[in-house]
Amino acid sequence: MDQDIGKRMDALIEQIEYHRRRYYLEDNPVISDQEYDALERALGELEEARPDLTRPDSPTQRVGGFVAKEHPVRAHRRPMLSLGNAYDEGDVRRFMERVREAIDEEVAYCAELKIDGLSLSAIYERGVLARAVTRGDGSVGEEVTANAKTIRELPLRVEAWSDLEEMEVRGEVYMSRRGFEALNERRLAEGAALFANPRNAAAGAMRLLDSGEAAKRGLRLFAYQAIGDWAARFDSHFGALDALAGLGFPVNPHNRQVAGADEVLALIEEWNELRGRLDYETDGLVLKVDNPGFHEAIGYTAKFPKWALAYKFAAEQATSRVESVTVQVGRTGVLTPVANLEPVKLAGTTVSRATLHNFDEIEKKDIRVGDWVFVEKGGDIIPKVVKVVVERRTGEERPVPVPGQCPSCGAKPEREEDQVAIRCVNLACPAQLERRIQHFASRNAMDIQGLGSERVQQMVAKGLLTDLSSIYRLDEDKLWKLDRVGDKWIANLLGEIEKSKAKPFSKLLYAVGLPMIGEKAAELLVDRFESYAQLRQAEQEDIAAIHGLGDKVAASLRRSLDMAGYCQAFEAFGELGLALEQKRPAADGGPKPLAGKTVVVTGVLSRYTRSEVAGKLKELGAQVTGSVTKKTDYLLAGEKAGSKLAKAQALGVDIKDEAWVNQWLET
Repeated sequence: MDQDIGKRMDALIEQIEYHRRRYYLEDNPVISDQEYDALERALGELEEARPDLTRPDSPTQRVGGFVAKEHPVRAHRRPMLSLGNAYDEGDVRRFMERVREAIDEEVAYCAELKIDGLSLSAIYERGVLARAVTRGDGSVGEEVTANAKTIRELPLRVEAWSDLEEMEVRGEVYMSRRGFEALNERRLAEGAALFANPRNAAAGAMRLLDSGEAAKRGLRLFAYQAIGDWAARFDSHFGALDALAGLGFPVNPHNRQVAGADEVLALIEEWNELRGRLDYETDGLVLKVDNPGFHEAIGYTAKFPKWALAYKFAAEQATSRVESVTVQVGRTGVLTPVANLEPVKLAGTTVSRATLHNFDEIEKKDIRVGDWVFVEKGGDIIPKVVKVVVERRTGEERPVPVPGQCPSCGAKPEREEDQVAIRCVNLACPAQLERRIQHFASRNAMDIQGLGSERVQQMVAKGLLTDLSSIYRLDEDKLWKLDRVGDKWIANLLGEIEKSKAKPFSKLLYAVGLPMIGEKAAELLVDRFESYAQLRQAEQEDIAAIHGLGDKVAASLRRSLDMAGYCQAFEAFGELGLALEQKRPAADGGPKPLAGKTVVVTGVLSRYTRSEVAGKLKELGAQVTGSVTKKTDYLLAGEKAGSKLAKAQALGVDIKDEAWVNQWLET
């Protein structure tokens, strides 16, 4: 009987480890989360009944639950050294020249993204994870084995090492950006102190005494080195990392072999641009001489190996002082607080302003004028204030008041129910008007060439444009009042304005700039309500019932449609000859084989654009949406269909190829 239970446990562990690799390492699961959880539950039930048969490498050990009084200190068998730093091209070239002089030949390098996290040493005895130790001071660190076991990517057992007395794998523990944001949101809601960055959050989680709490943090890891007899067989560090990945360890997929300073510098430049797109923080690029056989000859200093170098990108986080807070008025009237900072270098540029998002955020984070704050900039993201350095307060800091009037027009701002934004509802507000007109004239809206930001600014300043409808009241006499214009430019602009009158109602509905109504939402609304008159009379419940919109959008739209400013705008558009009703093609009266069906179009189609296909599908009665759900009837999948195809397959959606729709397009 014991033997049967033990075999069942072994089989479950093997299944769980297989699916763990498919999900966490290959990003290609073959079962649902529900099925995976069922496997873990089944194993847990067996272990609860027979704890004496529980294996030390069981996946159930990842959920935590162990509470330590303190973390014991462990010495590293081999010191975990720091790396020498480089900050410019000269540093890189000098490093590579020193390497060449030490071994008298050109060598290849392994280039790895420098993950901004916490270094960890994982020791395997006979293939089973026996202990995990933080870097500490490089000579000794804290044993955090229970917490390390909560990292789902880290194997608890490596069958290929079962005959080896000991193997060591070193890696960087980190927290994803999404995980970090979710953690800080939870802490904000709980009134707990915020973490400044993912690295601090990961380091704090790894040192928690309660492994159950550590398990909730969603820690992750990238392995960057193997030490021991198994690793010694490789004459390439890059090759050893690739082999580690084959054993089930998480290895960064962007590792690369490079040769020569020019190739290295090109890679540094590439990743300095691309790093903002990653879901984890990277603060540089690590270069290592790829052949471990050269390492001893190149040597070490007391602090770091001479055969490796860390090139540091410009910092993406810094501290600065909030000198004042100003309020910007957006296109849809949203009042956004902006911190004016003491200038600070951040990601290679000087930053003096950062968004505070909204006044609820200011209150939750308790941001005050005069505070020292952490400021962060990732990729092309607008700098933002992450948290306050409360310890640096002097008592002279001042709260940021919620404005009682719009800073541009003086109107009293309003706040919609269940929304954090406060908004100026005066559509003639000067600060909104310029942005509204630019949006109205943009390519995806009414597509009026010639109404760029500089021209719009002049027209508003001179009183030529007072609202959106005034665009259609421009004439030659008015346009001659502008600076640096000529007959040709005026004729072209008036021609563009006249041409825009032929745009369909869906484009006009998007162009008007109703809060929460983007291009896709406008199309969905026009599919359901074919004219402004129908939309104006629509009940909030009917709007909310449209797949892809929902209660919040419906409430916001219903409120906007009742505002005098928007009513006046649509009335004026109708008088000026713009379409307030969606024209349907003649074929609209034909058969509708897809009536009542919901279709999603994805991937690259060979003969027609997706918008052309979507238009035809609508003519045939289908509702075309942008996301796959249980309510989707068909997914039309072209080349490179990606995640929508995978989701459709998982949900059992009927998947069609291009030939399916061509039968109607070609008739």
